[in-house]
Amino acid sequence: MEGNTAKKPLVDGINTIPTNSENFARTWLEIMKPFHKLTAREMDFAAAMLNRRKEIAESVSDQSLVDKLLFNDETKESIRNEVGISRAYMQGILHKMRENGMINGRRFEPNFLPIWEKGKPFRMLFVFTNED
Repeated sequence: MEGNTAKKPLVDGINTIPTNSENFARTWLEIMKPFHKLTAREMDFAAAMLNRRKEIAESVSDQSLVDKLLFNDETKESIRNEVGISRAYMQGILHKMRENGMINGRRFEPNFLPIWEKGKPFRMLFVFTNED
């Protein structure tokens, strides 16, 4: 139809990924794998960190304090024991997370920090550019 000024919808395809509070962070990391390139075992540790960060943030409103508490030695050691990895392996994972931009010093970068609430959908948009 000539003169049609209707715009194409912003979203061409929508997929729903069922998850729950317990496995949300791990599922999210699987989807984000092209950006962080962590192995499955490394993602287990990163997911445990994200889950612990969420727990801390539920009772602490100051985001810089949330990150301080998350990255303190006691919390990291607790997460390491929960996941069942060695201290050296944990340090290697943290180094890799810094190298790939997931964490900057002692805080998660916002692009790698999903904000989710129990019972509510988390929406994420990927924009693929066609550079042909």
